[in-house]
Amino acid sequence: MDTDMNMGEPLERHTANNGPLTGGQQQTAAASGEPWRLSAGSKTRIVDNARSDNNSVLNETVFIVLGEFSGILTPVDQIVTVVHGETETPALGDIVIELTDLEAAGDMDSKEAYVIDIGHYTKITASSERAVMYGLRTLLQRLADEGSVSCGTITDSPVMPERALHIDIGRKFYSEDWLLERIREMSRLRLNTLQLHFSENEGFRLMSQSHPEVVSEQALSKQEMKAIILEAQRYHVDIIPSLDSPGHLGQALRTHPEWLLKDSAGTPAPGALDITNPAARRFVLDLIDEYAELFAGSRYFHIGGDEFINFAEFDKYPQLAEYARNVLNISGGTGVDTYIDYLNEVAEHLESRGWTVRAWNDGLYRADQTQRVAPKPSIQITYWTKWHPMMAPVEDILAKGHQVINYNDGYLYYVLGEHAGYTYPTAEKIRTSWHPGLFPARTGEAKQEYTGAYPRELVGTTFSIWSDKPEAQTEAEVASSLRGPLRAMAELAWLGKQDASE
Repeated sequence: MDTDMNMGEPLERHTANNGPLTGGQQQTAAASGEPWRLSAGSKTRIVDNARSDNNSVLNETVFIVLGEFSGILTPVDQIVTVVHGETETPALGDIVIELTDLEAAGDMDSKEAYVIDIGHYTKITASSERAVMYGLRTLLQRLADEGSVSCGTITDSPVMPERALHIDIGRKFYSEDWLLERIREMSRLRLNTLQLHFSENEGFRLMSQSHPEVVSEQALSKQEMKAIILEAQRYHVDIIPSLDSPGHLGQALRTHPEWLLKDSAGTPAPGALDITNPAARRFVLDLIDEYAELFAGSRYFHIGGDEFINFAEFDKYPQLAEYARNVLNISGGTGVDTYIDYLNEVAEHLESRGWTVRAWNDGLYRADQTQRVAPKPSIQITYWTKWHPMMAPVEDILAKGHQVINYNDGYLYYVLGEHAGYTYPTAEKIRTSWHPGLFPARTGEAKQEYTGAYPRELVGTTFSIWSDKPEAQTEAEVASSLRGPLRAMAELAWLGKQDASE
């Protein structure tokens, strides 16, 4: 059947700076023949098969991309008719879309792989609805830029399975509309994961029914977050909730000072949870259970684990070692064992509900600590820093069986107000000096870099917005300043080590 849809208001014309990525890890094989272009009556045809039949996600994906280009391609109405099935032979200027497993594509096992065959008509063969979105954008952007597309075959798939943006919405309140626009921008850049970090010492920005007392005055409602989750699903962006503990809980513990960790002099550690207190542990699990339900469609949950205390000073908190020896029954146990036990308990709690758990790297496998409790190898490690010489190198973490995501703070940290010695990243610096296999290293130490094939355990890379000085920039200023470096990271996350400008 033919389906006509109102494609909505025209968007502004995409440019090299704000349009979708069209390069990627592309291989193009030229062929002879007239270039492909739209013609009067061109249609978008979806091939019927087991994967496309009654597939509302696929249909909406196609309409979203066509809508993005309405008003850009002329005449506007040439591709708004979508036809299902093969009752007619594709005509000159048609677009044919087939959702399949791409078995003939050799080593292209990515769920985001697509092939575009350009001739009398153009056929996009893709391995997922997300890949359909990327492939259709690639085709239409080339058409918008050049007026036609040369005959041949484009084969495309990403180097990094996960290409992410992390946003600290704990320190700074970001509106629902702003976050929705980031999702749409991410999708155009082929970023497929958004991590929302909603709890910090300075703010707790997501409503809670289990503990409403911890929430900041300005926070996202559950309904607003559900709208954000829905938009992410529509644009094929995965959401990761991030509830940091046992550190970074300052706002949450303002109303529960009894659960703050105190040193031997009775001085509280800022934002640190007393993980020897069963009620304090239960408090965090209450919040996790609540948010696990809200984000039920997600696969990953980030539990934090960073900057709990100064990891070189566990001895200042003797109760941690006592807990390890007397409660956990670890002979010779120390404070680090209680810390790791806490992370493992939270991870097991989530894993029993089907989640994959992530944690930061800075407190794990340090050279100045003897861990008698091992972190669960199933915890994925988000490797952001090696500013301290005792922090474990990434190769040690990989050797322990963990998968790793590269958050390199030297290139991919956008810290509002350029706090704590950070400077705003630039597209030029990222393109000329970074790639997904380059991890952070301490000044004066050897690079942590994989220059050959990337390890299979390296599953992604992430650009992070940290809102340390929330008033330093408005929402609009963050969005504008972010655009260049985020695009550079997105290009290299798709390409790998190559120079994305080539």
